[in-house]
Amino acid sequence: MKQPDKQLSWEEFDLTEEEISALNAQKFTDESISAIEKIVRDNIMGAFHLLDGVSDPVSQNEEDLWVGLKLEEKQDNDEDEEFLHDELYSSYWDWHDLNNKDK
Repeated sequence: MKQPDKQLSWEEFDLTEEEISALNAQKFTDESISAIEKIVRDNIMGAFHLLDGVSDPVSQNEEDLWVGLKLEEKQDNDEDEEFLHDELYSSYWDWHDLNNKDK
């Protein structure tokens, strides 16, 4: 099994002291928390619609073509292939590096 270039640990998602302070400084209302919950739920549900093949992702470029997604049970002879979570972790770091290249 191939390991991702950079390890992604759960600590990657731990909030820093600065982030906690910034959140504490916000004046969240019941309505703003409800809005955040709706955004998170919508994104989670959207991911499941993609996995089920009942919707396509929104594309920034109309020329992009979504060919779909198909999940299959891992076969015994697939030992050298990465697990989905490993591929996700690798993709996360690609995304992270692209979004932080100017920082």
